[in-house]
Amino acid sequence: MLNELKSIFKNEINLHLTLRKEELSSEAYRHDKHTLMLFDDYLHSINLTKKSIDESVIEDWIKKISDGISMNTVCGHMNNIRQLLLFLRNNGYDCFIPKTIAPKDTYVPYLYTDQDLENIFKIADSFTDSYAVKNKNIAYEMPLLLRLLYCCGMRVGEAINIKVGDIDFVRNLFILRVTKKYKQRLVPFGTELAEILYLYCIAMGILNNSEAYLFPQDDIFTHISAGSVGNYYRIIRKKAGINNPKVSKNVRGACLHCFRHTFAVRSFDKNERSGISARESVPFLSTYLGHDSLYETEKYLKFSGDYFEDTLTKFETFAGDLFPEVEFHE
Repeated sequence: MLNELKSIFKNEINLHLTLRKEELSSEAYRHDKHTLMLFDDYLHSINLTKKSIDESVIEDWIKKISDGISMNTVCGHMNNIRQLLLFLRNNGYDCFIPKTIAPKDTYVPYLYTDQDLENIFKIADSFTDSYAVKNKNIAYEMPLLLRLLYCCGMRVGEAINIKVGDIDFVRNLFILRVTKKYKQRLVPFGTELAEILYLYCIAMGILNNSEAYLFPQDDIFTHISAGSVGNYYRIIRKKAGINNPKVSKNVRGACLHCFRHTFAVRSFDKNERSGISARESVPFLSTYLGHDSLYETEKYLKFSGDYFEDTLTKFETFAGDLFPEVEFHE
C-alpha cells in the first residue's frame, strides 16, 4: 500500500489505513481507501511540503472532488477525510478539522416494478457472459444473489460476505456479521427461498463447509467482489430492457441498491394492506434493515413511484414532523 502513496503524509496515511482495515468491513474499508488515495494524490499535486493542513487546503480539495458527484458522495468523502485529520492531529500534526455535513436528502431511488423484476430474474436465470467478469461462478451466483437483495432487503456488501456457517437452515435465518456500522443482525427468509438456497449450496459443493463463502470467487474462501456483481448486473439490467437514464443528479437510476429500496417500500405496502399500522410496522422494518433510526427508514419510503403513491402518502402521514432537517453537526 505504501508504494501507492505519494504525498508528504504517505507514512501517516498508510498507518491510518492499516488501523482502519481492522475496524471496518471490507466494503467500508474500500470506500475509505479510495477517499484517502484521492486526498493523497491531491496533496502530492499541490506539492505540500510542510506537515500541516490548513483550512484552505481542505476547501480547495472539496471543490476539486465535488464536480459531477452528488452531495451525499461528497459528504462521504468528507467524513472519511475528517477521520484522517483527527488521527493526524492526535499524532501531533496541525490540521484543520472540518464540520461533518448532513445535507438535506434529495436522493430519489428507482423502484422496480413487477414487470422489471420478472424480466430481471428471467434474464439472470439463463444469462452467461464469459467476457463480462473474471469469476467463473458468477452466472450461477447472480440468480440467487439478486433474490437475496430483493427478498431480504440486504445490502450488496452484506450478501457477498455471507458464509455457509451464517445460514440457519432449521430456522430459515441468515446471520449477517459484516454489516454497515458493525450492526450484526438476523434476517429470516421464506420456505421457497430456503429450498433454492439449499439446492444452490449442494450444486456449488459448499453445503458442509461452514467457512466457505456463499458467493465465492474462484477460491471458496474468498467472496466475489461488489465490483464484479455490479458489472454483471448492468449487463443483465440492459438485457432486461431497463434502461433508466439519470434524469437529474439526484436520481440514481436502476441499480443493485434499489432492490433494497424496493423491498422496504413493498414491505410497508404489504403491511398496510394487511391492516398492520405504520406505527407497528415501521420500527420493525427499521430494525430488520439494520437502520440506526427511523429517519434512515423514512428516506427509503418517502419517494413515491406512481404505483406506491397511496402507500407512501400513508407513511408521510405517520412520519409527520418526526424527522427534522439537520444541516451541520460539529
